[in-house]
Amino acid sequence: MSAELGFLSLLLALGCALLQSYAAFTKTPQGLALAVSASRAQAVAALASFLFLLASFAASDFSVTNVVANSHSTKPMFFKIAAGWGNHEGSMLLWAMILSLYGAFFAQFTGRKSVDGRFAIGVMGLLSAGVLAFIALASNPFWRQIPAATDGRGLNPLLQDIGLIIHPPMLYLGYVGFAVPFAMAMGALAKGTIDKEWAKRSRPWMLIAWGFLTWGIVLGSWWAYRELGWGGYWFWDPVENASLLPWLVGAALVHSTLVLERRGGFPGWTVLLAIITFSLSLIGTFIVRSGLLTSVHAFAVDPARGLAILIYLLVAIGSAMALFVWRAKSFEADIHFTPASREAMILVNNLVMSSAAAAIFLGTLYPLLIDAIGAAPLSVGAPFFAATAIPLFIIGMAAMGLAPLAIWRKGTLMQALGQSRFALGIALAGIALTIALKPGSLMGPLAVGAALWVGAGTVTYGVKQRKMRWTLDQWAMVLGHLGLAIAALGMASTALFSTEVSQAVKPGEIVQLGKVQARFDGITGVRGPNFTAERAQISLLGEDGKVSRTLYPERRFYPASGMPTTEAAIDSHFLGDLHVTVSALTEKEGEKTIVKGWAVRLFYRPLIGWIWVGAALTGLGSLIGGFGIGWRRRRQNQTNAAQPQGAS
Repeated sequence: MSAELGFLSLLLALGCALLQSYAAFTKTPQGLALAVSASRAQAVAALASFLFLLASFAASDFSVTNVVANSHSTKPMFFKIAAGWGNHEGSMLLWAMILSLYGAFFAQFTGRKSVDGRFAIGVMGLLSAGVLAFIALASNPFWRQIPAATDGRGLNPLLQDIGLIIHPPMLYLGYVGFAVPFAMAMGALAKGTIDKEWAKRSRPWMLIAWGFLTWGIVLGSWWAYRELGWGGYWFWDPVENASLLPWLVGAALVHSTLVLERRGGFPGWTVLLAIITFSLSLIGTFIVRSGLLTSVHAFAVDPARGLAILIYLLVAIGSAMALFVWRAKSFEADIHFTPASREAMILVNNLVMSSAAAAIFLGTLYPLLIDAIGAAPLSVGAPFFAATAIPLFIIGMAAMGLAPLAIWRKGTLMQALGQSRFALGIALAGIALTIALKPGSLMGPLAVGAALWVGAGTVTYGVKQRKMRWTLDQWAMVLGHLGLAIAALGMASTALFSTEVSQAVKPGEIVQLGKVQARFDGITGVRGPNFTAERAQISLLGEDGKVSRTLYPERRFYPASGMPTTEAAIDSHFLGDLHVTVSALTEKEGEKTIVKGWAVRLFYRPLIGWIWVGAALTGLGSLIGGFGIGWRRRRQNQTNAAQPQGAS
């Protein structure tokens, strides 16, 4: 019965979403109350539908087509449940559920307090209705098959990892969270007013969405590093780029909204960024779900579904842009600032982030466009993205390091640099040391210097503010900037100083990488809950020749899917990781493949753990700012409402 109850809950959520939008657009108090109630009911129904889907996976109900395609009776319960969103249909239902929850919280805490908020509640209802209708009509996760299968085909082994449990929900909390600023922008455009009050109400939602998206991206990077087995952390995969695009424009949006809130500047630009950020989230969904490309991240290869998503995307983005063009002349701000003021630094950062997003967008979609018109296939790889995005990131970090120490409106370059003497010295020393260690490189030393510049500048700001009572905005900024500096230093160090070696070995032989000595002790067969594996034993030797640690990389085979995987063993330390994989050396003898030997591959990645620690710190700062500012504002509203009229 779980499948039937799940589908009925899905239809109920769809009905509530339509009712929510209709009631919100009626200009009566009763309509607003009904819209808020409908948003709550929609969230409950969508959550119930998703839980019923997970129940089908947990029970291994092989009469449900989705369960058959993505689960197996031998799979651990942990991964049976995670398979519920490790596929196209389940992930879209997760997307819709999160959107419904955001809509309910927005309607309850923010939306009903203003005229443009009411319009935004209606927009949230329409967005939910579109996604829920798509799921019900074109992507039903509850479809039954008769007769029931005896077992399932299993989930892609690469997705059977702890990263799958956390990464997609966290990523969607970011992706979908930008629907709230988008809806608020639509409401503001309909009303014709973009002001400081709008910025105060919308900024917490932006911070929350951007913080979750940061965590989602870093979890995906961490999963790829651990699971794909070749030692990297970012591969400029089109699906990775799809999540990076709204992150970049979202960062610009968060900072632009700060200028609007504090100085009343950039109103039209801020609204446009809110529209573009959510539009890029929708485009990312289209890229992954449309069948345009094949990736380990992409679940669907179905042009019909892709067409439905494209129509949804065109309607949502097209209506928003049309409304923006209609109202654009209404949002002209009379704001003046010097070229070295904080506003100017934020503007530079906005332009850099937007330019980087544009370059990555072009590099990701241009090959697809070329293929669509029948021209010769074109591949755009890591060299293009590195050559375009990395210099822009360095420029953006230069402005980021200067901004907190610059003065609003009347800042001068000499004043800002005077405040940044310590940071400038640290950055120049870092550049010089990097050039000495890695001569011939330009971008690498500049990236190290930029990271140190931001980090030291943030510390300088904290020291100067130490005697003052810090606001949540300051905590969010300091944690965010410091985390980004740590992550950037890890990225630069990994790119500059990584080393690797691959060697065919026999039991007892040693592979040398710098000062690391790894002895191959042999292979043993092991059996997991739903796989068999060839497990290598690698002994790391100290300077005295004694074993200091033993690692166990594996080659796994999953009978249900017929797929092999490489499972790396990682020796992690504060200053870097030793990443070890083992592969078989095979030859064909007739129709059989015979294992003739083994190859051990060692990677040393200096400071790679700093990437995830720093990025996690950045996301934490954004979430502290978003939830903290939102909670403080709610308490202030409650206090004002309780205060007797006329009281001072």
